Amino acid sequence: MTNPDFVVIGGGIVGITSALELQRRGQRVLLLDRGQLGRETSYGNTGVLSDASIVIVNNPGLLKQLPRLMRNRSLKLRYSPGFVAKRLFWVLRFLGHCTRRHFVHAAMALRAIQVLSLGIHKALIAEAGADHLLRHTGWLKVFRSHDSFLAYDLERGALEKTGVRHTIFSADQLARIEPGLAPVFVAGVLMEDTCSVSSPAALCDAYTALFVAAGGAVRQATVTGLEHVSDNKWRVILDQALAIEATAVMVAAGPWSAEIAAWLGYKIPMAWERGYHLHLRPGEGAALTRAVHDMDRGYVMSPQLQGVRVTSGSELTDRDAQPNYAQINEVASIAREVAGLGETIEDTPWMGRRPTLVDSLPMIGKAPRHDNLWFNLGHHHTGLSMSTGSARIIADLIERQTPPIDATPFRPERFRL
Repeated sequence: MTNPDFVVIGGGIVGITSALELQRRGQRVLLLDRGQLGRETSYGNTGVLSDASIVIVNNPGLLKQLPRLMRNRSLKLRYSPGFVAKRLFWVLRFLGHCTRRHFVHAAMALRAIQVLSLGIHKALIAEAGADHLLRHTGWLKVFRSHDSFLAYDLERGALEKTGVRHTIFSADQLARIEPGLAPVFVAGVLMEDTCSVSSPAALCDAYTALFVAAGGAVRQATVTGLEHVSDNKWRVILDQALAIEATAVMVAAGPWSAEIAAWLGYKIPMAWERGYHLHLRPGEGAALTRAVHDMDRGYVMSPQLQGVRVTSGSELTDRDAQPNYAQINEVASIAREVAGLGETIEDTPWMGRRPTLVDSLPMIGKAPRHDNLWFNLGHHHTGLSMSTGSARIIADLIERQTPPIDATPFRPERFRL
């Protein structure tokens, strides 16, 4: 495609759904990524399409957990002291959002965009013929002690305030709905309307097929520069000294977005929470039927086409630092014990990066100082769950229409960029 209307930089789930939505609004769209679409950050998640992931990490309860987390032995968080020292201003801004006011503000905003996204996902999945990937089994959080369940009151209050349908289960009830779990959990909370997919990569492929079948263009190339030629012309510089001219550009490159925006002078307050996963072979007992989050240990088990995917907690370090597999290997051992799982399928764990802004909300909207430059980035741990809603919002903003939900919590202007 020569001289497209829009170039979307970033071929993860946010970029794919944005390109598809723009195309359906009559735009000629070129989707760029340095590798195969949907095989970076979007590949490695739990597959959960959540309407209930509304509690941000930097919530009021985080401050109480800091002394324990700073020991750097928790499975929920591992960090590089050097990275924290280097990015101390970002860390302090992140912790500065641990207020009840921001907690409520973020929960309401995230609930709205996730509900919007879930409905769009269901329609697109049906259109793409990918119904075999979709499960309506909910999202189960389980607790090892009564104290940890009581500590969940903050999140449970947010679920009730925002209207998330959920059911509390006792230990006996957990044994009936998930008989494959060992009897180490005293309670559980099931998010009833949450769905999941058995392969995030296959979902990305299905959406990409819709885009390409309708005339969309995909190109595998590394973006090395971005030039604002005039109000209605952008030049996207690629490797091997190639360039593409377009009317407008959208930056949707996940953890690489801040680097791209910095070429134009924007200082996006982003850091990276890295995460890992392994696939384990199902055991001989009852199989898990849904994604299960062990709240005490901070990992998730999710049945996938490749096996049972076990995902780690967060690792706070440089985006491109060498992987450290200690956290995920320890998690895999625990998962074997609690779900009777078998050995690992891969030789090496997968590692990815989650783009995190200081307020734990995505940035969706027009770049403040340039015409026809748009940001759709910073979706933290829930890019899959918020992708289609983000695409709908930004397409409406581009067309100067009113989005279906309040988009002001996501506006770029909330920061001094």
